[in-house]
Amino acid sequence: MKSAYLAAAGAAVLWGASFLLTKVVLAQLGPMATAALRWGVATLALIVIAGATLRGRETLRRALRNDRWTFVGLGLVGVSLFYTLQNLALVYTTSVDVGLIMNSFPVFTALLGVWLLGEPFSRRAVGGLAMATVGVTLIGLGGMAEADTRMPTRLWGDLLAILATLVGTAYIVGGKRAAIAYDPLTVTALAGLFGALLLAPVAAWEGLTLNLSARVWMALLGLALGSGALANWLWWYAASRLPVSRAGVFLYLTPVVATILGVAVLGETLTIATAAGAGFVIGGVMLVQV
Repeated sequence: MKSAYLAAAGAAVLWGASFLLTKVVLAQLGPMATAALRWGVATLALIVIAGATLRGRETLRRALRNDRWTFVGLGLVGVSLFYTLQNLALVYTTSVDVGLIMNSFPVFTALLGVWLLGEPFSRRAVGGLAMATVGVTLIGLGGMAEADTRMPTRLWGDLLAILATLVGTAYIVGGKRAAIAYDPLTVTALAGLFGALLLAPVAAWEGLTLNLSARVWMALLGLALGSGALANWLWWYAASRLPVSRAGVFLYLTPVVATILGVAVLGETLTIATAAGAGFVIGGVMLVQV
């Protein structure tokens, strides 16, 4: 159980760093090309690791034979759609806003965990959901406050981040059965494989290139191997051993890391409305976990 908690915390921290790294890569690549290249590299590493043992190769073959379309769906939702929406959000708004909005992940994962997986959910969590909704709304209002100053499209980016959060929630909850039936490494590798393949044509149309600076390549490798392959493997390891509502509480570490890096490294601002929204979201998350 301790290792599952540590895995969930590690995944959340790595995902928090991904917003800064994505901002760096987006300076030279489009949002869909960034997602495709990130997951192409991550999938290559995961398949090499998973296929290094006879048991791993047999699990990959069994998963493809029995649940191919499940992994196609996970790749479409959790890789292609989610990372395209998240990257588009980062084009239009700040990494602070995206990280804070995605702090509502635990609320939505808990709700879907109850609905689809029959996991327990207290009545107090209804108040948590309402509180988190108010928080996300305030973060959006923080974007509107700067609409006519430095970032006129910030509100649209915030809305894309909300949509990305809903899509990512479906991936987290929908993939739990696969993580239990097979193993976290297999789920991450195959979802990443199909997600990258589905993204490839759109990324090529957008202008995928490998002619990138050393700084961007380092950020891309950090995204692929750290925030992509390792973080997703850690999450599925935790989710296969814990209720998603319990593992999801660690996801509130993600916006904390994203906010610290966004303000300290990128010089992004934290408006009063955004800070208040963050407090409401975190409070809602805490209520959901009671």
